[in-house]
Amino acid sequence: MLKSIVHRVEQWKRAWQRRRAERLTALAADLDENETHDLLFLHERGFVRARGSGQSITRIYGEIENLIDRKLHVIIRPGTYFVASGNCQNMVTRREYAFTLYPTSVQNVAIDAACINADLPIPSKDNRFRGVRRVSDDLARFLEASMDADPMTVQAGIWALTDNYSGEDVKNHLYVQDRDGNRRQAVNDRNVAEARQILAQLGIRSRL
Repeated sequence: MLKSIVHRVEQWKRAWQRRRAERLTALAADLDENETHDLLFLHERGFVRARGSGQSITRIYGEIENLIDRKLHVIIRPGTYFVASGNCQNMVTRREYAFTLYPTSVQNVAIDAACINADLPIPSKDNRFRGVRRVSDDLARFLEASMDADPMTVQAGIWALTDNYSGEDVKNHLYVQDRDGNRRQAVNDRNVAEARQILAQLGIRSRL
C-alpha cells in the first residue's frame, strides 16, 4: 500500500514537472539559444532556479537548475549574490563564471565569493541559499575591478561599502585561527591599502 502511494506521488511530481517545463519553455520562446544570458535575468524570468550551500567566507557552492526544455548559455557576473535563507551573510560572486545548462538539467558551480553583511555569521556547510540578486552599482564596479585581488582585499572593500567600515573596523572584525589555536587578523594593512586604492581609482568614496 505504502509503495503504491509513493509511486503515485512520484508520478504526479514528474507530470507536474513536465507541465511546468512546457509552460516555461513556451514563455522562453524569445530566448536565443546561441546567446549568453545573465543568471539574474534568467532567475527573475523564472527560467532557472538558483540555490547554494555555504562553505566559508571565500566560497559558496552554487546549484543552478534549468527549468525549461531548452539549452541555455549562462554567465554569473561579479556582483551577483546568493540570498541566505537563514541567519548568515549573503554571499556575492567575486569572479565571472560561464557555463552551459542543458534542457532541464542541473549545474553545480564552486564559486569564489565574499560576505556582504558584516554583522551576520559567516556561512558554514549547514547554511543554504535561495535565489540571487544584484548588489549596488558601486559595489559591482569594485568587484569587477578587484577580480584578481587577494580575497581579503576584496572583503575589505566590500565591508567598506556595505557596512561603512573603516580599515580598523575590517581588521578588528575578522580573525583566523591556526592549528595551535593562535588567532590573528585575517585582513592586514596591505589588504586595506589595496582595497582603498581600487576604490579611489574608481572614484568611490568610503571610510576605508
